[in-house]
Amino acid sequence: MSLTDAQIDRYSRQIIVPRIGGRGQERLLAARILLVGDARDMEAPLAYLVGAGVGTICLKLSGDQAAFAKQRGLNPDVTITLADESQGRVDLALMIVGSEAARKAAHEIANNRDVHATVIARLDAPGKIAIFPDTHAPRTVDAEFGTRAEAADFIAMLATTEAFKLMAGYAENPSRATIDFDGYETRVPVNP
Repeated sequence: MSLTDAQIDRYSRQIIVPRIGGRGQERLLAARILLVGDARDMEAPLAYLVGAGVGTICLKLSGDQAAFAKQRGLNPDVTITLADESQGRVDLALMIVGSEAARKAAHEIANNRDVHATVIARLDAPGKIAIFPDTHAPRTVDAEFGTRAEAADFIAMLATTEAFKLMAGYAENPSRATIDFDGYETRVPVNP
């Protein structure tokens, strides 16, 4: 798939980013992502992914989904569907766990082998992001949801950025990683 002149113009700000380029943008346009979580936690991540040109975005959301209808017309390169309507392999599942209902939905999908990579963001205190770049590692979302972290919105957007990097092929051989949040401190364990 080659980028059109209109696409080069539309995505020029991210095409010039080192390690993204035209090839990364082509990967994004061809990507299929599954968003799992509460509607209130997905508005900003969805807007970011639509603007970035992620080709197909499948939504599995709890709560009022009416706000997402407006996202459908913002980028002609992006298709937004409900998860129940999508079939086949998903390149990445982005799970934003901001409630017990979202945790249960994420738990159902966590080890689905039709999902190639997974990014799980826990928005309860202390926040945590787990990055699984392939289907080989077991992924769990077992613990019940606790008290919402003060930095929950920040954690959700950081997880969205990590998902973007995986889909664009930002790193040649991405490895499994966790990012732990304690208040406003961030810690990345050496051996997750």
